Amino acid sequence: MATLVIVESPAKARKIAGLLGDGFVVRASLGHVRDLPGSKAEIPERYRAQPWANLGVNPQTFTPIYVVPAAKRATVRDLQQLAAKAERVLFASDMDREGEAISYHLSRLLKVEQPTRMVFTEITREAIQAALKATRPLDLHLVAAQEARRVIDRLVGYQVSPLLWGSVGGKLSAGRVQSAALMLLAQREMARMRFRPATFWAIRAEVLTRPKFTATVTHVRSSEHPQGLPVARASDYTQDGVLKPGVHVLEMTDDQARALSAYLDGKDATVTRVEVTETRSRPAPPFITSTLQQAGGRLNLSAKQVMDTAQRLYEGGYITYMRTDSPALSDEALTEARREATRLFGPAAVPAQPRQYATRNKNAQEAHEAIRPAGTTWRAPDSVGLSGDDLAVYTLIYQRTVASQMHDAVFDRTDVTLTCGAATLSAQGRVLKEAGYLHLLQDEEDDKEDQRLPALQQGQRVPLKARPPEGKKTSAPTRFTEATLVQAMEKAGIGRPSTYAQTLSTLQTREYVRLSGRHLSVTAVGLLVTTYLARQVPEVMQKDFTATMEAGLDDVAAGGVTRIAYLTRFWTDGLAQTIRKASRDAPNLPLPHLDATRLRATSSGPHLVRAGQSVPLPPDVIPADLDADQTDAILSGTWTARKTGRPRGSRGTVKGSRASRGTKRPKKAGKTSRTGDS
Repeated sequence: MATLVIVESPAKARKIAGLLGDGFVVRASLGHVRDLPGSKAEIPERYRAQPWANLGVNPQTFTPIYVVPAAKRATVRDLQQLAAKAERVLFASDMDREGEAISYHLSRLLKVEQPTRMVFTEITREAIQAALKATRPLDLHLVAAQEARRVIDRLVGYQVSPLLWGSVGGKLSAGRVQSAALMLLAQREMARMRFRPATFWAIRAEVLTRPKFTATVTHVRSSEHPQGLPVARASDYTQDGVLKPGVHVLEMTDDQARALSAYLDGKDATVTRVEVTETRSRPAPPFITSTLQQAGGRLNLSAKQVMDTAQRLYEGGYITYMRTDSPALSDEALTEARREATRLFGPAAVPAQPRQYATRNKNAQEAHEAIRPAGTTWRAPDSVGLSGDDLAVYTLIYQRTVASQMHDAVFDRTDVTLTCGAATLSAQGRVLKEAGYLHLLQDEEDDKEDQRLPALQQGQRVPLKARPPEGKKTSAPTRFTEATLVQAMEKAGIGRPSTYAQTLSTLQTREYVRLSGRHLSVTAVGLLVTTYLARQVPEVMQKDFTATMEAGLDDVAAGGVTRIAYLTRFWTDGLAQTIRKASRDAPNLPLPHLDATRLRATSSGPHLVRAGQSVPLPPDVIPADLDADQTDAILSGTWTARKTGRPRGSRGTVKGSRASRGTKRPKKAGKTSRTGDS
């Protein structure tokens, strides 16, 4: 046997074997082949007497104990036999830190003294042949960064989680990424509980021109305010339902609102200002891991489902590697994206020069390019031979990449100001003048409520028909969806894009959060865990702390600091000291939307506490959704679950086929397929 190539998954092995042909044997390691012990039984005999053995890591020296899990022993044995016969072994796991660590552990187990790495970002014949010609040694800095990350995760998880067992109760878990993400969710949940709505009025009138349009009262003049006082809007109020400091607006009463609306009805207004400006909308950059996960929400796919689908597409040779922070495209990809745009919409579809994008994330690892269709000749979605979620995600990636190289969309925006008696009204309209990239991504503009305004002249008189006045209330802060949480985590520097899907899954599996429709609600356990950690181990909840840690891992990966020096600073001189001082007092949390009511951890689970009463909180109840009547019912023992409660199977990822859920699919591209490219 000439050359053994080891990849991570069987699907990838089959695809690459077909591309390499004779002289190569391609096998899968099925992911990691060595890891820290997962149970006491896995700890080797020679370590069991050590006081730190249950950690799997010596916290003084940071020396890890690596074992081959029972489920991987047969795989390792087969690979060892193949490696013994091979003239050459190529380690072709993914090119990120995890992939580098997999290759490292394989090389140790297979006794390959000078391991050779074969790396690629797409599984096409050209890319695989190029990778064969550009092999490199193992990058031990990347291995050290992965090992440091694994050691930290183990130390944090195994040292902080027992604190939760003794304070909140149950087999709970903490982690450097999941706990910081939980804090974001809990802060939003507490803001919802503290929220007090403010009432304001919207006065609108239809302007009976052709076409007719809607104008809104923005100012009202009076003897005290001859220039006009702005009418109160939602943005003028704080979360407590009072006006923001320094804001001077007209807060209309019910009678004033009805009187103003009645006054406008049937009157003529005078056009006092017409301003037409050209606005432009740039196409979004090609997808990176986080933005692809966010876009999955448009397909009703969870972050995990998107990543699982992208993994299949990558392994099948349809897209490039799906874990990347960089929106940049290679020269070959820029050329092909422009060629596809030209094929679909003609030579005028693309600007004279290619568009190149750079990340705004200072912690990004720009080792390779954005997620795009694989190869130097791309297949249109209708000719690629995919179906279901695979086709939907491939279409998203194809369209986003091609659109990124097209012209801006250009609009004419019209702003009109009118006066009628003491009232000033305004209206805005936007008309698409040049579609640009919206030829391909028109769905991105579907949700915009652009009204078309007629040609108007200053001084022109126009008739009004008032609408009934609209009493409005300010809205509580919106809960995160999976997509918006991923966006917030990326902005805060919490974790890495490759960890987001798993973090979301863990939070739901632990029942710290629950899906309510598309939004993530924090459970009583989640709130109590957050309360305890924020008071006793605040570092693991702070986004800056987590972001700084990620930057430190980047330094290890770049060779700027050693693994030991980094772990000493982070753990020995930092978090370990906080953990030693932490108490195990049961947390209790005032619920600000319920008078004199608290949430308290007990050995039997979360309890509601008020006026000396302490009763278990029903497990399906989300604390922030409780009202006064429900609380009274729980405390008096008369509460019953609502029939319209959470449906079975709603915890965790979205289930069922998208077709049956009426999912909005991406717009179809390229109805005329190119010959010879399928």
